Amino acid sequence: MKIIPSLGEIVSKAKNTFNRFPITLSWAVIGTFFTLSTIENDTFDDIFTGIIILIFALGISWLIATRFFLEQLKKKSYWVFLIPFNFLTAFYFSIDIDAYRIDKNSIIRFFLYFIAGHLFVMIAPFFIKWDKSAYFNYLKAVFISIVRSLFFSLILYLGIVLALLAVKHLFNVDFKGDRFLQVFVICIGIVNTWIYLSDFPKDIHNQLTINYTKALEVLVKYILIPLVILYLIILYAYSLKIVINWNLPKGWVSYLVIALSFLGFIVQTLINPIQKTINSRAIRRFHPWFYYLLLPLIGLLFVAIFRRINEYGITENRYFVLVLAFWILAMTLYMIFSKQQRIKIFPLSLAIITMLISFGFWGAFSVSTKSQVQQFEKVYTDIKNTGFSTTFEKKNQLRSIIRYLNEKDELEKVTATLGYNPKTTFKTESHWQLQKKLMDSLNIKVTDNPEKPYRAYYYNLDDFNITLDLKNYDFLKRLYITLHENKNSINQYQLTLTENSNILEISTGEDLIGEIDCSEMIKKLKDQEQNYNLPLNLMTIEQHFKMLNVKLIFQSISLSNIDDDTKEEYVSNATIYVLIKEKNAE
Repeated sequence: MKIIPSLGEIVSKAKNTFNRFPITLSWAVIGTFFTLSTIENDTFDDIFTGIIILIFALGISWLIATRFFLEQLKKKSYWVFLIPFNFLTAFYFSIDIDAYRIDKNSIIRFFLYFIAGHLFVMIAPFFIKWDKSAYFNYLKAVFISIVRSLFFSLILYLGIVLALLAVKHLFNVDFKGDRFLQVFVICIGIVNTWIYLSDFPKDIHNQLTINYTKALEVLVKYILIPLVILYLIILYAYSLKIVINWNLPKGWVSYLVIALSFLGFIVQTLINPIQKTINSRAIRRFHPWFYYLLLPLIGLLFVAIFRRINEYGITENRYFVLVLAFWILAMTLYMIFSKQQRIKIFPLSLAIITMLISFGFWGAFSVSTKSQVQQFEKVYTDIKNTGFSTTFEKKNQLRSIIRYLNEKDELEKVTATLGYNPKTTFKTESHWQLQKKLMDSLNIKVTDNPEKPYRAYYYNLDDFNITLDLKNYDFLKRLYITLHENKNSINQYQLTLTENSNILEISTGEDLIGEIDCSEMIKKLKDQEQNYNLPLNLMTIEQHFKMLNVKLIFQSISLSNIDDDTKEEYVSNATIYVLIKEKNAE
């Protein structure tokens, strides 16, 4: 028995795979080499190259789904590939750039389309024809291909990395650290995609023999179904508690109901072709009893999400949860009353919904913005009617709404309520400064315990062991940063700490160069057993912008916490060694 294939067999299989998927693999190769060039030329962090890389990553699943769909047609209509290419082009031109970064809405759309693309892969060969046995075998092949390709790619990556490290340390051969990232890009972009497509069955609809392995039966019967039962017990116990205490459900219960629903749908997909023939009472009776038991919990899900919407309005997250609630209800009713019970309806309907909610006046972004503008009008009017004296909770709610609309670049939509446009009244390029100036201008007084519990945290560097390497930098200056001091300059650049954000803004004159987020560093500091004489790497941040490379070494940093329900700590002051390299000076 031949275990290890020959080089000729590997080359032949790779060639056959390319002949079957020429467009998809060409796309993957071009995208990979483009990414490699950006890493080599130090433009990987550039906003425009980043957008192109996102487009290449997004296109893989859409092109695979298109090819699988075409293979089921009698007439090979290759013009169908124009659909994903036009879609990717439209998405590219729809991406908004906010200052120096991709707009948040565009990032969310990317993930929605990324999910939709993979869902379409799950049902592409079955748009026209349907067979539950063939569909089960197809999903099984998809799963095996994904696991195999990721495993082989990871093994290859680790092997090459170890080889590079061996050459470096044994032969004193130095090379750029970017080589590790480039090897990873090749393994994921080319090797992973090629392996994934290499052994995929072509005559998908002729694969009708069900090979339901013992391992799969054990997984479903003794792991997944017991987990479903456990979730059902927890949620029904919680429902009983709600009835006894007569309290509305907490918002967190929504996620548990959604998780239970998805777990149940996965189990249904795994048992669908053998449910009526297998000798297992738990599997045979999973349908319809799971769906009957799920219906009351869906009611709990709607109560929980509508409670949050009624109190705080709609945001993208609540919109997605609400849409998922309606989808889960529809799928449950379909599985109870439909005689066909075609499992492909799960990924197909979810993919279509994912696409539809990404745009239009009915979409997540339009509905959420409109809801938060209405919430602003409601809360602002309540505060205004009390002479701008209110509770801490209501003031914090108004601040959250302003922060949300500001991050969406939609703050001008409160003009009708305020009587002026905050974006033109408070002229600033900084989002954080804009929301701060607006809140300060309202001069809202807190009436219920305005002095919230205050906690301070302090961390410092091991000064005795600090060594500053200035070789790759043009300027160095030691700065003391506080919330109240906005004149922290190094040469022509200014460094400003924004309130309650852990964001340091670097600018020149009136032009914002970029923002440096200290949140990850702070999170690591809080995990330390001591807060003094900390190592250099824990208190160092490096950030690359289009104009500059910036390195911050914190000699000391103070955090403060005001118990405003967020439980977050923010930088109140810091002493920093700031090193700057001007890219245009190279």
